[in-house]
Amino acid sequence: MVNKSKILSDLSKIAVDAMSTFSGLKKEIETLVSLRVNKIINKMNLVKRDEFDVLKKMVQKMLIENKKLEKNQSKPLVRRKKTTKKKKTAKK
Repeated sequence: MVNKSKILSDLSKIAVDAMSTFSGLKKEIETLVSLRVNKIINKMNLVKRDEFDVLKKMVQKMLIENKKLEKNQSKPLVRRKKTTKKKKTAKK
């Protein structure tokens, strides 16, 4: 019985050690993948989220201004009637 319990104790210790090893390996792999992904993203010159939001707001404001300008442009211009002045002829 003593041998069986020692064998089971050794097996459980090996299992615990293997799990901690795999846990460390998992963290290492996650770190490597994260670094590579960040490196690829940096090479792609992607825009950061906060910069994107600022540009999006600017574009929305410009679109609103353009619509206002289009409305103003589509209104017909009021033109004054041309008044023709008769030239005075010099008296002789």
